[in-house]
Amino acid sequence: MYKEDLTHFRESLARVTAKTGFFDSFYDHFMAQSEEIAGFFVNRDMAQLKGKLKETLQILADTSEGRPGFGLYVEMLGRIHQRLNVNRTHFDMWRDALLDTVAAYDEHYNPRVRLAWERMIDSVIDRLFSNQRDPQKEAS
Repeated sequence: MYKEDLTHFRESLARVTAKTGFFDSFYDHFMAQSEEIAGFFVNRDMAQLKGKLKETLQILADTSEGRPGFGLYVEMLGRIHQRLNVNRTHFDMWRDALLDTVAAYDEHYNPRVRLAWERMIDSVIDRLFSNQRDPQKEAS
């Protein structure tokens, strides 16, 4: 992770998470992508999930600066999502929905900000699946 990526990511994260409706919009956009995605959220506490997502994005920024705990946190997330049958394709959809939502909510959004978000998200997704089998990829 480049230092300027982290700066752009942190600044953008602060802008979008300060806005009312950001997390609602993200989850609406994400769940609209497929019935399968929407099914993951049936009978879930959405307020709790929105809080966890906000917390997770902040932790990603903190741990990308070299603070300890990133590896363990991502491993834990990977195990949780694997038990829920969430695979790499689902996370690619999550990534796209998040990037689209950031674009809609960040008044300073530009290609450089997008690149910072992409690099941050991709590094996490890569780590989530680095030690796990992905049946979707194996089938292709």
